[in-house]
Amino acid sequence: MRHFYPAIIVSVVALLIGVAFGYITQPSVAGALLGAESVIILALMETAESMDNAIVDARILKTMTEKWQKRYLTFGMPVAVLGMRFLFPAVIVSAIAAITPWQAITLAFKEPHHYAEIMTSAKNNISAFGGTFLLMIALSYFIDEDKEEHWLTWVEAKAARLGGVSGFSAGVTLLALLVTSFAVADLRQRCDILLWGGVGIVSYILIKEVLSWLIGDAQSTNTAMRGGFLTFCYLEFIDGSFSFDSVISAFAITNDPVIIAAGLGVGAMVVRCMTLAMLRSDTLAEFAYVEHGAFYTILILAILMLASILHDIPEWLTGSIGLVLIGGSFVASVWKNKQNAHSP
Repeated sequence: MRHFYPAIIVSVVALLIGVAFGYITQPSVAGALLGAESVIILALMETAESMDNAIVDARILKTMTEKWQKRYLTFGMPVAVLGMRFLFPAVIVSAIAAITPWQAITLAFKEPHHYAEIMTSAKNNISAFGGTFLLMIALSYFIDEDKEEHWLTWVEAKAARLGGVSGFSAGVTLLALLVTSFAVADLRQRCDILLWGGVGIVSYILIKEVLSWLIGDAQSTNTAMRGGFLTFCYLEFIDGSFSFDSVISAFAITNDPVIIAAGLGVGAMVVRCMTLAMLRSDTLAEFAYVEHGAFYTILILAILMLASILHDIPEWLTGSIGLVLIGGSFVASVWKNKQNAHSP
């Protein structure tokens, strides 16, 4: 429970922010309660959709020093809340509306409805980028010759053997992007989807390759520090990819950018605390298939993000799939532990 104290503190502060800004928008008790309600809904939505993120982060954090693990919670939180949940939407609005980021932030407070319209208009480009990036993460986990532990053996064992085919994950992701983009009738929109999806693929390859090169050569303390910093950046990048759909969906609940940042920030802090709790208790080693469930969830999330370019995907579906897959992998892990305990 001690790992979740920061999340409790952030939740209280976020609720107070929700009450204050709800009252500013609508000076009444109802307005204050509506602000608090929005924070709670956003926090629950972000937490439910990010359980797989916590498991993936715990896996990566195991490769970092204790110092960088602590920095992930302290320095990573402002980056997650102010960067991805507040400034990132402003940068997108700035790029689309051809205005400065400061003008975009001003627009968010003065004309929140117009700000929300501009932000949601970029949904397809964001889904293309996030979908390809997350698909690369999921495929790189399953398509790996060195992967020995399998949950759904009949699928994973065959997929693992494909790891010997160079560039297979990138090829499959590019194929999925091409199929999605050519299903879009508008030519300009199709080009935008191809561009941002391609940026997602290239970003993953560059970050992963640079990260592997630095960590692989980490013989000196200086290089290890650089590797720790890059891993930290990689974690923040993954967190951002997971939050793309949440940031877009948040505008369906409220147009207030501060309430959105506060609500999603609570979810981000809960995920970070959950990650550290799993890391300290070595949950991934104790429950062997939970990690598999998380990556299956990422795989489905990536597919749904690409599919959302063509059809509206309800938020409850994404969260439900994650809960079912991670819950199923947990039950399978418990069953395996019982079998091992009774085996001679």
